[in-house]
Amino acid sequence: MSGWIKLHRKITDWEWFEDKNTFIVFITLLLMANHKEKKYKGIVIKIGTIVTGRDILARQTKLSVQQIRTALNKLKLTNEITIETSPQGTVIEIVNYKKYQLTTNEITIEQPINNHQTTTNNNVNKDNKNIYRHFGHLFITESEVKKLLEIYNISQVDNILNDIENYKGNTKYKSLYLTAIKWLQKNQPTSEGISPEELKARKHGLIK
Repeated sequence: MSGWIKLHRKITDWEWFEDKNTFIVFITLLLMANHKEKKYKGIVIKIGTIVTGRDILARQTKLSVQQIRTALNKLKLTNEITIETSPQGTVIEIVNYKKYQLTTNEITIEQPINNHQTTTNNNVNKDNKNIYRHFGHLFITESEVKKLLEIYNISQVDNILNDIENYKGNTKYKSLYLTAIKWLQKNQPTSEGISPEELKARKHGLIK
């Protein structure tokens, strides 16, 4: 592989810039993405798209598979990438790749934070409801995670989802979202450093 990619200094303002793992994964995807359309095992791989897998990315980045999954979930949540599974592997598309890499003027890679407006993802299977995370019979959608992020930070949410996945009794749960809420209320302070109960009381003007 030869060539180069463009990076703008504004990427230092990106919300994932100081998240080492997520930043490494995103840059790796930029480096590996197709810069022109081509066919791969019978499917057309568009510009800005890569066919890969968590195990492959783990080997390339020296991160664990769990770290890769968490980083991809973060990038998907903030609309930097879309992810679609296929018989050939995991198809990851960088949402604004053409804007980042294929412009001819001084505009290069604008900070990915500009992607955060809601867009229609035509590549995601309509049946998966924009799933952020799933294991066994449980799943949680991106919109549900965004509700959790109104109170908790992304690390707290991901950690509690990991705990639920590793819990042997998780087969009794019917909703990953509702279970995450209960577990977070018991185990985590909010991103403001106060309990959910205190936060609710403040919102209703019961305490200052």
